[in-house]
Amino acid sequence: MWKINGKSWSNKLRKLAIKYRNICHDWQFNDEQRFALRDYYYANGLLLNCLNSDFYVSREVRQEIEDILLLPTAEIEKRNSASF
Repeated sequence: MWKINGKSWSNKLRKLAIKYRNICHDWQFNDEQRFALRDYYYANGLLLNCLNSDFYVSREVRQEIEDILLLPTAEIEKRNSASF
C-alpha cells in the first residue's frame, strides 16, 4: 500500500504541516542568507552560554536579553526606536 500511495500521502502530510503548523517550507536561501542565519544561531548560542555561566548580568539585563533573544531583527529595531 505504501509503495502505491506513499508519495501522495507524503505530499498531503507536507501540505497539512505547512498549513496548520507553519513548517516544511522550502525556503531556498541564498549563500548570504544562510551565512546570516548561521551567524545569528551562533550568536544566540553564545549569549545563552554566557547567561547560563557565572558571567554576571543584572536581572533587568538578563530579562531584556531573554525577551528579545529570538525576535526578528526588524522587531528588535522597532522596539529600540519606540523606546527613544
